Amino acid sequence: MSAGDGYAVGDALPLSDIEPGTTVFVAGPALSSAEDLARALVLAGGDGGDGALFVSTNRAATKLLDGCERLAPALDPGRIGVVDCSGQEIEETRARVETVSNPADLTGIGIKFSALYEALHADGAERVRAGLITVSTLLMYSDLRAVFRFLHTLSGRITTTGGIGVFAIDPETHDEQTVNTLNQLCDGRIDVRETDAEDADGELRVRGLDDQPTEWTPFSLSARAE
Repeated sequence: MSAGDGYAVGDALPLSDIEPGTTVFVAGPALSSAEDLARALVLAGGDGGDGALFVSTNRAATKLLDGCERLAPALDPGRIGVVDCSGQEIEETRARVETVSNPADLTGIGIKFSALYEALHADGAERVRAGLITVSTLLMYSDLRAVFRFLHTLSGRITTTGGIGVFAIDPETHDEQTVNTLNQLCDGRIDVRETDAEDADGELRVRGLDDQPTEWTPFSLSARAE
């Protein structure tokens, strides 16, 4: 797959390929499947050799990786990097893990993110998909201006390297102005809501990206992470 090709999202999702250099918010309540969807978008390129880089603000790296394995059983841990700023103890793992003491240390998170981004490229990943799960935790520790600057730096790196970025956020825990301000940093937004349908994990709609469903559309994941 050449660097100019779109990023595939997997056959199970009702989404078209995402263009290189794109950043997108995945917005949904904390107990919805929004975070699962965000992880799935980052993991969908494993078969094609893409690297996956997560910033985990709300769970330890080992727990995040367990969830990733449930979503992508054939996952190669050697192509995954995690910046763990949850402050929780972690066990040994085959994935690359860098720790930051807490989510308030945005400078430290940025440094570790850059180091892992470069390491994944150096180890043969032509392209890297990045996921920040979640922005909402960052907003609990830092003010909006600091988080805005941090996300601007991350999205800028993703754009210039032709990667994709997936930033999860729970819009129900923030005022509308905060969410709209951060939305300016991304090219598009995927809203997620729950559904009563037994054969779907949720419904999604997309704004700001071409050739994507704009009406509420059911989706299913290969497995649900706990």
